[in-house]
Amino acid sequence: MTTGDPLTVTRGGVALQAYLHGAGAGPLVAFVHGGFLDRHMFDGQIGPLVGAGHPVLTWDLRGHGESGARGPHRPSVAELSADLLAVLEATGHTAPAVLVGQPLGGMIAQHVALTAPERVARLVTIGAPCINPDDDRLRRRAAMLWRVSGLVTGLLPTSLIRSRLVTGTAVTPEARDYVRSVVDRVTKDDFRWLVEASRDAGRGLGGRRITVRQLITRGERDTSGAGRLTALTAAHWVARDPDARSEVIPDAGHQAHQDNPEVFHRLLLDFLADPTGTGAADTAAP
Repeated sequence: MTTGDPLTVTRGGVALQAYLHGAGAGPLVAFVHGGFLDRHMFDGQIGPLVGAGHPVLTWDLRGHGESGARGPHRPSVAELSADLLAVLEATGHTAPAVLVGQPLGGMIAQHVALTAPERVARLVTIGAPCINPDDDRLRRRAAMLWRVSGLVTGLLPTSLIRSRLVTGTAVTPEARDYVRSVVDRVTKDDFRWLVEASRDAGRGLGGRRITVRQLITRGERDTSGAGRLTALTAAHWVARDPDARSEVIPDAGHQAHQDNPEVFHRLLLDFLADPTGTGAADTAAP
């Protein structure tokens, strides 16, 4: 596991554990992990980014990893985005940061980009759907999918939920081993919270657009609920936000950056190095 310089931020009585890596002159790259996981899902990305001259921030969401437990409180994406802003402030990096999030983390990163755009240089999402589509049909379909996901999962035994989190999110043995190592305590209530937070992530943000450059990615073999919604909303997202592009990562599932790090790193580093942020020709995910 990769370590860095520790940073602890207390917000709302909860200690949020973060780590800073590298001291390059490039923009800070802040990673935001997915639900039930932790900051170590991005260990493989730290070296390439530090090597390219970027300081890197990794941190654990409240209720995850080394951060304090969320207890009975069910934090919204808006609350988690406020946590992220507090952690960014505590780093001392005053320039806008690059936010990279997978998939709950991608929703949190979108929320920050929509509500505090002055803090965001660029946005990269992995298997995270658009949280505030303008299209009524897309909003209804997304709400229905989250509702069905919650209902179906509620009927499953906890052991099967944990098993499906492994086989349904990762493709490679290495990525599956990582997921398996961190979901062994997930409960049905945890899953219900994640569905609720994801479903309501765009609440109050209708009509807003993300103005920074964006790289929207998903794994070619991502069959998760969030992955299907990413595929569903990507074309609309790219059409709505002119500085967005979408890429499908081959031979990868929901943990696309772990399943196929070589392709993900190429896309990410090219995106960060390109002053226009466009890279290759824009292609919306099918």
